Amino acid sequence: MKTTLVTLLAAVLCVEQAYSFMCYVCQEQESNKNCLTISMCAKEDKYCVTVRSNVGTKPNKPKYVISKMCSPTCPATTQQQNQTYQRVSCCEKPLCNMNGVSSKQSSYGVMSLGILASIMYTFASGL
Repeated sequence: MKTTLVTLLAAVLCVEQAYSFMCYVCQEQESNKNCLTISMCAKEDKYCVTVRSNVGTKPNKPKYVISKMCSPTCPATTQQQNQTYQRVSCCEKPLCNMNGVSSKQSSYGVMSLGILASIMYTFASGL
């Protein structure tokens, strides 16, 4: 049982290293809760990008849409096209574009400690 667990963990860690760069992706959603689909990025992609576009026509009641994607480059941070204003945010860690424009970055160190603690508990309890 212990050997199976260790083998499975090693396989998961190897796969994660080979395909570790992932971002949240969506196209023109009105809410960030609709932008939580995870996608594997292409090999050349190095950034998770979030674009928040102001598409509202009423000045006192702005309307925004959110798009998220993988990208090999970080686009300009702010853009204005026609009468649409876009705020662009880029980050360089897997799944770091979770929260709209302000991104939280996940820590591999914390994840590794959690996995290590789980393995140590498993061996200590004799499972």
